[in-house]
Amino acid sequence: MTPIGAATAQSPRNRTVVANPGQRPLRVAERLKEARESRGLSHRQIAEVAKVSTRVVSALESERLEVVPDGIYRRSLVRLFAGEVGLPPEETLIAFLAEHPDELPMPGAAPPIETGRRRWTGFLRKALAMIGAIVPLVVGVAYFTRLETSQRYHSPVTAAPRDAGAWQPDIVPAGGFSEPPPPAVRPVAMLVTVSARCALRVIADGSLVVERAFEAGESFRLAFSDAVELEGDNAAAVQFGINGRVGRRLGAAGETFSVRIGRDDYPLLLSGR
Repeated sequence: MTPIGAATAQSPRNRTVVANPGQRPLRVAERLKEARESRGLSHRQIAEVAKVSTRVVSALESERLEVVPDGIYRRSLVRLFAGEVGLPPEETLIAFLAEHPDELPMPGAAPPIETGRRRWTGFLRKALAMIGAIVPLVVGVAYFTRLETSQRYHSPVTAAPRDAGAWQPDIVPAGGFSEPPPPAVRPVAMLVTVSARCALRVIADGSLVVERAFEAGESFRLAFSDAVELEGDNAAAVQFGINGRVGRRLGAAGETFSVRIGRDDYPLLLSGR
């Protein structure tokens, strides 16, 4: 039989907090601290459960809320703390928010009911915004449509004087007859072959094609529309052909050379003329 006044053996997590009559009601932070100490829990144990630092737990107990992030983060911490020390989480949170209100609605609070006047005002505001966006678009389309129609039917058509020897149609389009585009320039194909070692630099239509030392037997092809320039240090080692025809020699062995071959004058540099 347990003697009167003897302490009953209880585990730390099963201890309950009994309010002391005659004292002022405890604030929520004080109740959390008292419940934690009654259960023999440390700040670190609460922090590990709530995934926060011990500094934040200590700040919540001492109501230094500038250290504790606000909003949903703070509410979640209060719920976890209360549940871990045996206090009802939702009731504890509501009491805490009564002491420290925030901008979020109270737990379980119904959303504000929209009156008919507020609904009508919101609808009218949205309708005016849509009208304000559509009207300029309609006006712009109408303006450009009218402008295009006016130009189509009222643009003067000036007929070119008719040549007596040339046939022309009686009806001339409003825009007149456009000249056919010039034919595309077909590039000139060129084959360069090196018969002995030679440093060679080639530029086609203003762009560098190659610049390096070539060994005997190397060759390459290129195409140009305007002109090609060849520079090297062994004129006799470089042979070229254009459009399947062999070009003339560029110089003697070991002689430096620089030659420009244009689209209009390359036939002058071909053999067999």
